[in-house]
Amino acid sequence: MDYFAISDIGKSRQNNEDCYLADGSNLFIVADGMGGHKAGEIASRIAIDNFSSFFKKKYEHHLNKKATDTDEINDKNIQKLLIDAVNDANKKIYDLGSKNEDMSGMGTTLTSLFILNSSAYVTHVGDSRLYLFRKDKLNLLTEDHTLVFQLYKRGVISYEDTFSHPQRNYLTGVLGGNEISSLECFKFTFESDDIIIICSDGLNSMIKDISIENILKKLKNKTARDIAQKLVLTANKKGGNDNITVIILKL
Repeated sequence: MDYFAISDIGKSRQNNEDCYLADGSNLFIVADGMGGHKAGEIASRIAIDNFSSFFKKKYEHHLNKKATDTDEINDKNIQKLLIDAVNDANKKIYDLGSKNEDMSGMGTTLTSLFILNSSAYVTHVGDSRLYLFRKDKLNLLTEDHTLVFQLYKRGVISYEDTFSHPQRNYLTGVLGGNEISSLECFKFTFESDDIIIICSDGLNSMIKDISIENILKKLKNKTARDIAQKLVLTANKKGGNDNITVIILKL
């Protein structure tokens, strides 16, 4: 597996509130924080650190059990561990925000991918995204937990409208609240030559899906680094209005 992760501040922001994990394990995460006085940076870092440490610890605990134990690792309890890890991270962010005025109301998106053999487990809250590029076709596997995406999904507005709608930044799902209102957790099976993109909305708010697809078509035989750097460069050329984080996995 070839992978590469990059995070860029973009052209309009004073600081980078995105955070990612791609540390050589089979867990990959992008988090896009929000909140005043750098609280967004703190929220995204807490989400990454707590989610990853919680999941890895619990997963290792399962692996160390005997094969005859009733809670032997399987699809169902992998997904439960991922959901528990999201809830743990959410509680940490909420508790810290509740106790510190400067961090009140901070939150973050979180999109994670855990790979085990040929299975890919996705956990998702917010408007960061996970795409699958297969056989020259780009597929968005996650939903944006935003008001505008819901309007688009219901056919109220067009895809073009999502880029300029006045409420395009209104999130309906985020980590950092008393409870998580929107959460996706699902599994898919990957194939040889698949390319997976995990990104913050600083990418797809600047580049339309068809343009991302065309870039992948042209660079599919290049390295994950080449693809990630090209996507970030293109997003900045289109305006770079937000932090841009991209993880590319070539399987």
